[in-house]
Amino acid sequence: MPQTGDSSGYPRRFTLTSKDSRWPPLWRQLHDPPLRITGAGHADLLPRRCLAIVGTRRASHRGLALSRALGRSLAEFGWVVVSGLAHGVDGAAHRGALAAGGATVAVIGTGIDRCFPARHAELQERIRQEGCVLTELPDGAPPHRWHFPRRNRLIAGMSEGVIVVEAPLRSGALLTAMLAMEMNREVFAMPGPVDSRVSRGCHHLLREGAHLLESPLDLHQVLSPPAVPESARRAVAGGRWRTLPVAGSAARWIYDRLDLTGVAQEELLQRWPGSHSAWLEGLLALEVTGLIRRLPGGRLARSEIG
Repeated sequence: MPQTGDSSGYPRRFTLTSKDSRWPPLWRQLHDPPLRITGAGHADLLPRRCLAIVGTRRASHRGLALSRALGRSLAEFGWVVVSGLAHGVDGAAHRGALAAGGATVAVIGTGIDRCFPARHAELQERIRQEGCVLTELPDGAPPHRWHFPRRNRLIAGMSEGVIVVEAPLRSGALLTAMLAMEMNREVFAMPGPVDSRVSRGCHHLLREGAHLLESPLDLHQVLSPPAVPESARRAVAGGRWRTLPVAGSAARWIYDRLDLTGVAQEELLQRWPGSHSAWLEGLLALEVTGLIRRLPGGRLARSEIG
């Protein structure tokens, strides 16, 4: 059915079946696709290239910062960022994509007329307006525990790849990644501290053959990006991005203190005057643009960009 809106342009709900051209194309490969989906927002996002970012609801400050920065970066590269609107990694990934002015899709485990968790009501409303919210459940359906594994198959199924930022060994995020592997999707995992409970699922996935993800550049060596950010001009040599970070940003603070031989990351972090989350986002931004490289012993160095 056609999507409609009120006089203010607010996108209203819609219902789709597999006969609709806006049906997520990769869902046609599922052995148990939904019969129909109900959504609210911009249904025209659904046929676009999607990547899922998932992880634990009990994410660390590091995990939240990485999820937000990753969501932002991938949206800038033209990906539709898909997640499940949960606490923790999911919500941070959605917020990162929205902060970039990019596209994000929330696949939820309730009816379209409900929000879970309740504290994400404002976020869900923003996604309705700027992105898209989807469910296969009828109106009024509550957040029963068994709804979420079914929801997870839809997240994995519509995405070319699934990125796990932080996940315990027993978690919905790990289940989503395993489903993605069964669907022959690409799976990426971000490593974490060896003594961190929320990193054990990621390390398990890496042992099972998932791609190591330290920055979006790792991902784009496996899956070509849909677009190139306007803010970065492509370097002909080395496939790097030559645009320097904005003055006053965390990324620029870090970059200005590096050389080609390397500086200990721990030393820089002790001198850093800002928050840990800002540090992580700045570091990820430098890795995305190819301006830095990691050396043995936890050292960071500028890339040789000429």
